Amino acid sequence: MNKALHVKLTLWLTVSVFLVCLTTLGNWAGFKSNLSYDYIVAEHNVAPWGVLGLCFVWLFMKWKEIRSGMEQGATAVFAGAGIGMAALACFIPVTADFLLLKAITIALGVFAVLFGRGSLLPLIIFSTYAFTILFPRFVNAYLELPYALSMVLPVNWLINALGLPVTASGQVFSFLTPSGKEISVLVSGACAGPATMAVFISIFTLMVLDAPVSRNRAIPLFLLGVLGTWLQNVLRILIILACGYLIGEKALWTAHFYTIYVLFPLWYLLFAAIYFKQYSSFFGKQGKDLE
Repeated sequence: MNKALHVKLTLWLTVSVFLVCLTTLGNWAGFKSNLSYDYIVAEHNVAPWGVLGLCFVWLFMKWKEIRSGMEQGATAVFAGAGIGMAALACFIPVTADFLLLKAITIALGVFAVLFGRGSLLPLIIFSTYAFTILFPRFVNAYLELPYALSMVLPVNWLINALGLPVTASGQVFSFLTPSGKEISVLVSGACAGPATMAVFISIFTLMVLDAPVSRNRAIPLFLLGVLGTWLQNVLRILIILACGYLIGEKALWTAHFYTIYVLFPLWYLLFAAIYFKQYSSFFGKQGKDLE
């Protein structure tokens, strides 16, 4: 790394730390709870941390391209965008859930000012982390009912098709456990899986960034992924209700805890296999066309 670039990186780190401390000082004490097992795993908040980890992996994988852009120096367009991002960060709440996003936004803004085009890939990469945080909250705030019903209606149809004695009233499913206890389960917008949908879209974006396919293939693959993610959420709710009805309340909550960590990874492994098969086919075709 040349000396000038090293000096600018040091300046970036110094200014970023200063601005983050200036805008968030005194608010990091509550952030410790976000690092606990109960918050991350027990409350199903793995998604943002998982995507953030992938962001750093992609940052490492794309470092040569990023460095090449950094060496081109600052530009007025990216400087303006960077200042805008730093200003936008001032409106991000200083609550524990948003502190890390606020700090990253500030750091990216300063990076854009100093390194111009070199900030483009980091901006795209870390936008996936922001999306993972913001999309579920947007759904819960503005689309809670329609998003929940997008799961409730097909689940209710499947329950009737299977002949399970489960009654549905709006977003609430009611049934008797084997012990005779009546249980009512509310399927909220959060239960309908906006977090897993956000994770799918975020990882898909990173995959396209690293292993691009043609637009004619990318759009059908994206739609397939959205449909598959929606279906695995439907299946998850159905499994939870079936466990409660067939086994009991404890089984219901056990299924509620574990299914999210089993179904989505299995689905995404299948989707990734389909995606990379298309990528290999596209890459091979390009190679033949060049011969």
